[in-house]
Amino acid sequence: MSLTELLMQAKAKKAQEFLFIVGSEPRARAATGWESLRSTPGLVTEWNLLQQSFLDSHQKAVLETTGVIQGESSFENLRIGFSFFQQDNTMKAVLDLDVDGARQDIQVPASVMETCLRMKGLVLLSGPGEAGQVTSLYKILNKMGEEKSFLGVVFSPKAFPQIREEKASFLYHAGVFARKEERDNLLSGADMVVFDGYSDEETFLEALALAERGVFVVYSMKAPSLPNALRRCLGALSERYAEHGAPRLAEVLSLAFAQYSMAGLNNERIFAHEVLLVKPQIRELIETENLKSIEALMLAAPENSGLLTLNQSLLQHLIRRRVDLKTAFETSRDPDNLDLLLKKVGI
Repeated sequence: MSLTELLMQAKAKKAQEFLFIVGSEPRARAATGWESLRSTPGLVTEWNLLQQSFLDSHQKAVLETTGVIQGESSFENLRIGFSFFQQDNTMKAVLDLDVDGARQDIQVPASVMETCLRMKGLVLLSGPGEAGQVTSLYKILNKMGEEKSFLGVVFSPKAFPQIREEKASFLYHAGVFARKEERDNLLSGADMVVFDGYSDEETFLEALALAERGVFVVYSMKAPSLPNALRRCLGALSERYAEHGAPRLAEVLSLAFAQYSMAGLNNERIFAHEVLLVKPQIRELIETENLKSIEALMLAAPENSGLLTLNQSLLQHLIRRRVDLKTAFETSRDPDNLDLLLKKVGI
């Protein structure tokens, strides 16, 4: 099976990603997870052909020099994001076949949309780093662009979906600058800045500083859970600013939002959510770095608290028969609490 046939097969499966590693079976990640496209391993000749198909001469030179290149291209009128890695005998390429998020129907919680439309402070978005996280961010930005007039800057090391420009305008950048003045000039006049796909301490601190200056910031990071994302952010601040770090985050954080992917009953990806709306009680707990109390609140989720727990989100999927019990309990961080919620609704 040729390389073109492999990509066409992945496209026919509505795959989100295509993985090619020399010496391993080519794979595609569809709704139910990764699956092999053929039983024979990828060849060096196919690796060279893959480079010829997606990289120009400059990008090939960068790959040869640094071992890594990221960007975007097109295939069969479809925008594709690519990431090539080459070092010693390891040759790996990952193609994002769903850059524009067309294959995933994700319902972003209303409270998240409402908070983003207010355009105040810092919104923290976390997830395990799957394509659905970018899709949710893309949907949020599209909705904002439809309803608000502003200038937004999107920093992302990978190809980011092109946002429809109705009332708002967006600039896209990989975030690498030769001089600080270049970054400052790009951000001049920006009402909103988005950081997608970053996890280093310096980028988070830059996002925080922008929020403190009155710029609306969305910081999207890879983390296994919402509490873990908060813990890492607070840890970075405490290490740098000691007891003065947490109050800085507490002052500007307006919402923390996490998304979790799982296999659904109808051969599709399902997404559960966690939402932490930062009200005065939560703000005080963040300021004192009382994460245990925040986690306890997120399990109980009192009425009108502005919280959506992971178990509450899973319960809604179970009621709508979108996931099975086994998947829901495997996804939950507190199966006993989920079991209690199920008993309350008679499941």
